[in-house]
Amino acid sequence: MPFYTEQDDLLQLNEDRFDFNVQFEQLFFSIIPSVLFIISSLWRTHSQARKPTVVDAPIFQLIKLTSITTYVGLELSLVILVAAGTFHATNIFIASAVLKLISALLMILLSLIDHRKSIRPSVLLNSYLFLTLLLDVVQARTLFMTWTVKPELAYSSIFTATIALKLGILLLEAQRKSKWVIWNEKEHSPEETSGIFSLGIFFWLNKIFMEGYKKVLRLEDLFPLDTSLYGNVLHEKFSRNMDYTKLKGDKLGLAKVLVQTLNIPLLLPVLPRLALLGFTFCQPLFIEKLLAHLSTPKIADNIGYGFIGATILIYSGIGISMALYWYICAFGLDARL
Repeated sequence: MPFYTEQDDLLQLNEDRFDFNVQFEQLFFSIIPSVLFIISSLWRTHSQARKPTVVDAPIFQLIKLTSITTYVGLELSLVILVAAGTFHATNIFIASAVLKLISALLMILLSLIDHRKSIRPSVLLNSYLFLTLLLDVVQARTLFMTWTVKPELAYSSIFTATIALKLGILLLEAQRKSKWVIWNEKEHSPEETSGIFSLGIFFWLNKIFMEGYKKVLRLEDLFPLDTSLYGNVLHEKFSRNMDYTKLKGDKLGLAKVLVQTLNIPLLLPVLPRLALLGFTFCQPLFIEKLLAHLSTPKIADNIGYGFIGATILIYSGIGISMALYWYICAFGLDARL
C-alpha cells in the first residue's frame, strides 16, 4: 500500500494495524506542531535577543549547532525527495516536509540565542524536540508499513535517521549549563539552571536528598533562594509598571499593576494544567477501550503494543504534568508573597 491512495480518508483508522493513515499523521503530528513551534520560536528569539550574554561555552555550542545543522540537511533531503516527484505526495505531505525544514532552520537560531542568553536549557526547544520525537516514532512506523516503491523506502529510512539525530540533539539541549554560567555557582540554586525535564521530575533536588541521607541538614546546607524571587528584583519590576498618576480614580489600578508584574507566574500554570486535564480525560476512555479488547478472544499484537504505549504516555503524562503544575504554582505563590 503506498503512502497515499485516492480512497484514503483523513480520519480513517486502520484497525488491523491500530494506526492512522499517513495524511492524518502528517497534519496532526507534523504540520500543527511545526506551525506552533515556528510562531513560538520567533517570539522567543525576539524576546531573548535583547538580553545580555550569561553563558560562555563556545565549544559546547558548536557541538549543538553542528548536530542541528546535520538535522537540517536530512530534512532538506526529505523535501527534495518529495519535490522530485519520485512518488505520489499530496499537498499535506509537501506542506509537512517544508514546515519541518523551516522548523529545523529556526532550531539553529533558537539554540544559538537560548544557549547564550538563558541560564536554563531551552524550555521551548526541549519541549518541541521531545513531543515531536514521540510523534515521529509513530509516523516512522506508519511509513515503513505503507511503502511500496523504493523512493518511499528511501524517504522512510531518512525519516528514521532524523529521529535518531533528533534524540541526540535533545540529549545535548537538555544538558545543564551551570558550569559555564558567568556567575559564582555557590551563590545560586541548581533550580535556576535546571531544564524542563529536571524540574518535571524534581531531579535537581537529588543532591540535597543525598546530603540529607548522610547527615542532619542544617540551614547552610539548603540551596540559596532563586534570584528571581529576591524582593529587590520583584520590587524593581513592580516599580517599572507603577504609575501613580493612573491610580487615581481607578479601583483596579493596583490589581492591574500586580498582574503586569506577575503576568508570567500567573500564566505559566495554564499549560501544564491543560495537559493534566487532557491526560486525565483520556484515562477513562483508555480503560473503557482496554476492557473492551480484553473481553475479546484474541488481541492483535499491534493493538497490544498500542495499549502499552498509551499506558506509558497517559500515566507518565499525568505524573509529569501534575508535578510541573504544582511546582509552577508554588513558585508563582512565592513570587506573589
